[in-house]
Amino acid sequence: MKEADAAQASNLGQALAPAIAGRFQELTQRRYQTVQLTAQLATEGLIVSGGLRPTSLISVGTREQLSTLYRLSLAEYLGTTIVLDDQLVQSDENRMEWFRALLTEKARSFQIVVFTCRPGDYLAATSMVSDGSGFHTDTDNGFVRAIDLERALRPRK
Repeated sequence: MKEADAAQASNLGQALAPAIAGRFQELTQRRYQTVQLTAQLATEGLIVSGGLRPTSLISVGTREQLSTLYRLSLAEYLGTTIVLDDQLVQSDENRMEWFRALLTEKARSFQIVVFTCRPGDYLAATSMVSDGSGFHTDTDNGFVRAIDLERALRPRK
């Protein structure tokens, strides 16, 4: 049983590692040469200038971003829903712009639910819920739905 679990984890790691590493390189504009992953998807570290740098030496924001890439890649591979709860609060504007585009693209393949008190981090200005009586906005041909939960859950008079 343990051998079968190890083999399955190894196969999953081999399937997901290229997607995670490629997206991470794109996100960081090749600041890091690559992510060193084990067959079981553990992060050994980042390759920088030919040497392995432990993840403990990268910023909290970069670690959050890498974790989000793991989760997105796994959800895409499994064809399942992913829930993010302000997963990227330590990210700068450039990286959030990159993630907004990625999330919008991936929303066409699988469901992504984001809970946030900072919708501007995750949504383009055109996707934001406007002021008024409504509590949701659909954009990108219905693949992106923004819901203002405060308005949606407020008792109606």
